[in-house]
Amino acid sequence: MKSTDFAQLKCHLTELQPRQRHELLMLLQQPDSFPELIAWLEELTASHPTCPHCHDDTPYKWGSMNSRQRYRCRACKKTFTSLTGTPLSRLRMAERWLAYAERMMASMTLRNAAKQCQINLGTSFRWRHRFLQLVDYLKSSELGGIIEADETMIRESFKGKRKLSQRKPHRRGNDKKNVKWVKVMVLRDRNHNEADFVMKRFTLRKLERCLLPRLQPGAVLCSDGHLNYEALAAKHYLLHKPVNSSAGQRVREEIFHIQGVNAYHSRLKQWMMRFHGVATKYLHRYLGWFRWFEQTRKSDAQPIDFIWQCAIQPRFQQLKRT
Repeated sequence: MKSTDFAQLKCHLTELQPRQRHELLMLLQQPDSFPELIAWLEELTASHPTCPHCHDDTPYKWGSMNSRQRYRCRACKKTFTSLTGTPLSRLRMAERWLAYAERMMASMTLRNAAKQCQINLGTSFRWRHRFLQLVDYLKSSELGGIIEADETMIRESFKGKRKLSQRKPHRRGNDKKNVKWVKVMVLRDRNHNEADFVMKRFTLRKLERCLLPRLQPGAVLCSDGHLNYEALAAKHYLLHKPVNSSAGQRVREEIFHIQGVNAYHSRLKQWMMRFHGVATKYLHRYLGWFRWFEQTRKSDAQPIDFIWQCAIQPRFQQLKRT
């Protein structure tokens, strides 16, 4: 953090309420190692036992599960542990989670990660998609200033599916005649806040549902000349600066362009090439995975940070609200 930002942060600390000070202190005391993190979450759950199913705060102890204290809710009669409600729930071999998170930070394929962590290929697949449930959590809820919007095309894939009902199986090789594409729309402002959406059909209604809830007052939409953006701006009275890329226009009024989002597309596709194709069913999770890389690109992120954001932080957010 820059010194000016840190000075502003210290000025705002005096405005915190006692409850907010306690929450900030808990965040600052976040452990640096994975065993300490799990023990810290156990202690936090014991001090604030809250049912993740019905949010009742009067549970009682009910034996143990996988060497962790288990609780039973008085209201809904369901049992839970400190990891219930997180992607790590009911997963075994906790001593290898940190090593697997390190392989995910290196963007390893499933087979390579399974081989190095000495786990089954199916376990590697299950752990990856459990950790990748951070997609909606990391997606920016507000976009302001100049917002760049553009779509890119990703080839439709049914990778890993044994029985195809949508189409006939393709022969081996590059069958360009029968290729279908899926659109990925990326929204990005100049503060590097990002949101992306998988769209099989790029319609005005879907564009409204994705873009309008995230627009801050006074935001300027900058896009290409697609008619859906023009219709959206006219319908909702948005300030729109289209860039006619087909006519060779790159920058408008020396400030409006979509080069930032296009560079994001380029980095995304180059990163996805290492997986030799991504199934369309799981494409949104890989977009969230890459979004995590983009948000932590300028910081020295560690595997413990990856596990914290992917799995532990949502449960902590739930506990601190009680």
